[in-house]
Amino acid sequence: MNKGECAASAVKGKTPVEVAAPAKGRAPSSASAGGTGSSGAKESLFERVPDSARLAWPDIAAILSGVVSSLSKLMGGGIVAFYAGCQLGGVAMAITFALSFVLTYLVGKITFREGLPNNVASRLYIFGTKGSAVGSLIWIFLLVGVLAVGTVQLGNAILYAFGWDATWERWALFVGISCVWIFMALFGTKVIARMNAAFVVALFCVMGYVVYLIAANGQMGDALTHGVMIPGVEVGQGFAYGVNYAIMTSGLLALFAADFTRYARKESDLVPIAGVGSLFAVITYLFGALITYFGFSQAVEYFSAQGYDATGAAHAAITNPGISLVLAAGGVGLAIICLSQMKVETSNSIGGANAVTNLFDSLFGVKLSWPVAVVIANAIGLAFILGNILDQVNAFMSFGSILTISWCMLLITDYYIVRGPLKIGSRGVPLASVEIVNWRGVVTLAVTSVVNMVLYSAGIVSVPFLTTAPMTVALYLVLSLVFKTRVRENEKARLEKVA
Repeated sequence: MNKGECAASAVKGKTPVEVAAPAKGRAPSSASAGGTGSSGAKESLFERVPDSARLAWPDIAAILSGVVSSLSKLMGGGIVAFYAGCQLGGVAMAITFALSFVLTYLVGKITFREGLPNNVASRLYIFGTKGSAVGSLIWIFLLVGVLAVGTVQLGNAILYAFGWDATWERWALFVGISCVWIFMALFGTKVIARMNAAFVVALFCVMGYVVYLIAANGQMGDALTHGVMIPGVEVGQGFAYGVNYAIMTSGLLALFAADFTRYARKESDLVPIAGVGSLFAVITYLFGALITYFGFSQAVEYFSAQGYDATGAAHAAITNPGISLVLAAGGVGLAIICLSQMKVETSNSIGGANAVTNLFDSLFGVKLSWPVAVVIANAIGLAFILGNILDQVNAFMSFGSILTISWCMLLITDYYIVRGPLKIGSRGVPLASVEIVNWRGVVTLAVTSVVNMVLYSAGIVSVPFLTTAPMTVALYLVLSLVFKTRVRENEKARLEKVA
């Protein structure tokens, strides 16, 4: 057992803020308060956060606000509004806010109390040590997929703004952008929080300018009241697609936020953190819907000239909000896009690198240095781009919502119910005493995901959350109750061995 694990066993059952900082292992350095600094400081990924490394809630909220105010979220606003129409799109946003808040708060409370990021905390509660590799692979594919999509969206905006169309220019730009994400991810969390706060303000200023242009052109009424705008899509079908897309981001936000809520100073801070993050997600969706509408016609013309059919051009116009911003605000829009994506993709790089680090440690017992983990995460994203598989990544995002919702519900069920009132297992155990694989969690995630993916693909279920959440809770509870004696005995033996 290492120093951090010894300290963890000594304070079992207490929240991090109830224990003096020196008793909780080596703290991250000032350059890596988010686990984002030097390789040595990155060992804190597997140690509970000391008081000295904790952040005020506005800093954490700034990180979440920066992540959700991205081109991907602007794209999401366009997708929801254009597929569902404005009125039903508003309903989808209300559902998203409520679900995002609840999931972010409940999952964030777990990582706050444990002082560990979501991939490592998931070792304790639903996957086990080597089983957590499953979660890391999911997280790498989804979060690094989002990173790659954001890189392409930014790159497309730059290519459009400067009129570049040569293949070598395209690939050189994507490689260069990826190098920027790697460099920025080596800064500390406090620096990233301050940068996010500044760039969020700048981004919303330019988006406010675009909204002004919409109003000045007399388009505000239509922009806020239009119906379904994708050819061949019915209202019910579009609403289901929009709700599912929005809910997908709720699971992603909760799991992403869990990497940073562990740095909160007190548990009550989680309420404003979850509230601000969820609110900015909805506001960004709204701006995305307006901006996409404003530049829609010109963007459709642009993509039609690239050889897209009517439906393909409409979809491409929605999924490339950067081009709409350039059309609306010119060079100012491009500058803000670049600055905005720096904060977003830096945070995505951090989350992806956390998953890469946990993957190597869980499978091979190798603790990667932080720069190496960041490079690997971005290299995977670049491979997605160069391999031309982003369409497949985007298509998988609907199934990704099933995985992330099931993951969140597993954490909530295990922590608050199974290890709570049912007392099947303990909370706050040291990492050294965690089982190799928690088959109850792995089987539940696999079965629930496969079943609901089949139901969704077959068109039997339009919004998989409605079946995924209750199925996850029910199956995990049944397995835990059936094997409760074995679970308790095995845990007792592992704790005695560690002691």
